[in-house]
Amino acid sequence: MSQELTITLLDKTLSVACPEGQADALLESAKLLNQQMEKVQQKQPSANLLNVALIAGLNISYQLLENKQQNQADAQSIAQLSELISNALAQ
Repeated sequence: MSQELTITLLDKTLSVACPEGQADALLESAKLLNQQMEKVQQKQPSANLLNVALIAGLNISYQLLENKQQNQADAQSIAQLSELISNALAQ
């Protein structure tokens, strides 16, 4: 089941369907997107709304990818340290 939510992005109001129990996450996501769109619009005031949205989405995707790569590197480091500790305790 889903519910209808109203979000605002750069003064444009949209109604979107949202799965039950996910309203807070969707609203937080919309807030993040709106902040990114505002930053893009401040840097490029003459850009049309579609370009602003695409650049903001690309920026968020890039940040997500960076975080994912960092998490993978952290997990590898933890696994290596865990192995070192296990080996040291086994001796």
